[in-house]
Order: sequence, then C-alpha cells, then structure tokens
Amino acid sequence: MKKTLLLLIFLPLFVLAQDVVPSLKEFEDTKYEINRTGMLVLGGWALANIVSGTTLSFTTKGEAKYFNQFNALWNTINLGLALNGLFNTGTDSLSLLNSVTGHQTLQNIFVLNAGLDLAYIATGLFLKEKAKNSDKKDILTGYGNSLLVQGAFLLVFDAAMYFIHQNNANVTLYPLLGTLTDPGVGLGMRVGF
Repeated sequence: MKKTLLLLIFLPLFVLAQDVVPSLKEFEDTKYEINRTGMLVLGGWALANIVSGTTLSFTTKGEAKYFNQFNALWNTINLGLALNGLFNTGTDSLSLLNSVTGHQTLQNIFVLNAGLDLAYIATGLFLKEKAKNSDKKDILTGYGNSLLVQGAFLLVFDAAMYFIHQNNANVTLYPLLGTLTDPGVGLGMRVGF
C-alpha cells in the first residue's frame, strides 16, 4: 500500500518533469526547419536576382546595366549555396555532442559570413569611390552598387539566421544541457596520489 501511494505521488511529478525539458530531437527538427526555410529564402532571393538581373542587363545602359549584370552573376553562387543547403540539410545522428558541436559550428559560420558580408559592403564602397576618378565609371559604380545591395541582404540574412538558431538553442538545447549539469544532490570521493 505504501509503495502504491508513493508511486501515485511521485509518478505525476516524473511525467511533468519530462514535459518541461525539450528533447534533442525537437532541437534537431527545429534546426532542420530553420535551415530549410533559410535556404528557401536565399534561393528565392537568388532566383529573383538572376531573372531580373539577366533581363534588365539587356534592356538598360550605363551603370544600371552593370548593376543588374553583377546581381545576376553574384546570385548564381547564392543559388548554388541554397540548393546545396536544401539537399544537404538534415538531421545528423542524435547525440548531444553532435548537436552542441554542430550548433557551435553553424553559429561560427554565420559570424564568419557576417564578416565577409561587411567586406562585400566595403568593397562596394571602394568601387564607388574609385569610379569617381575613372574612365570606367559605369562599370565600377554598377558593380559597387550591386555589392552594396548583395552585401546588405546577406548581412541581414546571416544575422537573422544566427539569432533564430540561437533562440532555438536557448529554448531547446540549453535547457536539455542544464538537466545534465545540474549538480543536485550527490556523493563524491577524492583520491590523492
């Protein structure tokens, strides 16, 4: 009778505790959906720039021609990255170590990409400045403006992906880690040599 009573008291607490801590699968599934959505956004941006840039590069003149031309060329790379990301975005084997290291690697990639995005913007500004004293003003200004637009988009994209993934980790991964590192009540033994 006492065992049954204890079971009835503590079993609901155990069940409730299981619902509070998110699962590793939940983290990985959400990460997969975030990556998939991100690659769809990047691919959509790339396709829009390729189609509009190609079309407008044949119908415009001067710096607008080079702006559109560079947008189309630049976004062939973005489209390749998006397609690669769509087809290679999946969940790895579920292990806490893989999830933590994978998350850290992904976050580092977004930070590195943000640095590259700033370099694209700086290069765009440099080309626009160089165009002021050049006989190739149209091409330098067009390419510079394109780098400014593409760099700004990619900076916003990479920052958004970083913070969305970080929020996912804050909600699902870190609480899971907290259950493993919670000292609670324990017993230890110190052995000296």
